Order: sequence, then C-alpha cells, then structure tokens
Amino acid sequence: MNNLNLAAMALWAGLSMSCSPKTSTVKGVICDVTMNTLTIVTEANDTLSFGTANAEKTATDGILLNDTATVSYEGKYNVSMNAQKVIVVPGTRNTPGGDRDEHGCIGSAGYQWSEVLQDCIRLFEKGIRLKAINGDQSAFIVFSPDSSKVELFFSSGDKNEILDCRALPAGGYDDTKNVRLVDGKWTISQSGKTVFLQEE
Repeated sequence: MNNLNLAAMALWAGLSMSCSPKTSTVKGVICDVTMNTLTIVTEANDTLSFGTANAEKTATDGILLNDTATVSYEGKYNVSMNAQKVIVVPGTRNTPGGDRDEHGCIGSAGYQWSEVLQDCIRLFEKGIRLKAINGDQSAFIVFSPDSSKVELFFSSGDKNEILDCRALPAGGYDDTKNVRLVDGKWTISQSGKTVFLQEE
C-alpha cells in the first residue's frame, strides 16, 4: 500500500511540474522604454513589448534606447506581458550627436531637415499637426518664411512633398495635394476630398 501511495505521489509531483509555465528568454535592441514598459526588436525583426514593473532588473547605467536587453518571461508571449527578469548590456548606445544626417540634423534629438526652411527642425515645434480623416496617420505642414511654399511631412514615412502657393485650376481641384485654411483649421485635400484635418 505504501508503494502504491509513493507511486501516486511521484506521478502527481511529475504532473504538477509539467504544468508549470515554461521560462523563455529573448534578446533584442531596445526601441522604446518607459518607467514600467520595455519594447525590443529581435534579430528576427520581431517587435516585443513587456511590462517591467515587477521584473528583476540588471542595468549598470540605466535602461536607454539602442541598448541590448535580454528578457526572461514565463509562458507563451503576449503583448505587454510581465517580464520576470531584464538584463541590459551597455555599450551599444549611440554617441550623443553621432546620428547626424547629411544636413547635420540629429535624429535622436528629434531634428530633421526642412527644405522650405533650410534648417534642422523639430516638427512639434515648427510644424502644424494634422490627423488623417481615415486611419491613424498624421501629417505636419511647415510654411516657408514668405508662405510661398509649404512642406508636408508624413508619419507614414512617405517622402516629404513641397507645394507652391497657387490658384486652383478652373475645375476646382486636381489630383495634387492642396493645403487650405477652412473654418479656422488647416486641411490637406486631394481630388476634392479632405484627407488630413488640423487637430484641436
């Protein structure tokens, strides 16, 4: 009887061990970080985000963008799941100002080149933000000093467009983009339809 009880207990222990969540580890470059979240891009180009509020963290110089992080978690991956452990490897950080483009604009500080202003600008400082009517894209408009040109910047990564100040064709519109002030709000329209509208 004792042998039977021991065998049953061993079987139960084996079953309980096999039901424990599996611990997985993933490594990637940090692309976004806040006080309680961490997002990495793995070598397979997967973007994974984790909650880090209760995670054991090992980081000698803090957690910064472009550092390499190894994240341990239990169970199957889900977006923003809790990490168990985060180890950050310093030394992969960009030198401040080391990401200047051909115009000398520092992208990591939020600067990009504006052709109409002939300067490095931050869009949130110099531009007017508009939101897409359909979808979650946004655009910024930046006027030249004499307002004869306007430059369009798109969150989608599409190439900037520069529009000249002009009168509309006789038919009222064409297939190019047009920037207008309508009821006190800037709009971008195309083929007679508003595609972006200035945010409140």
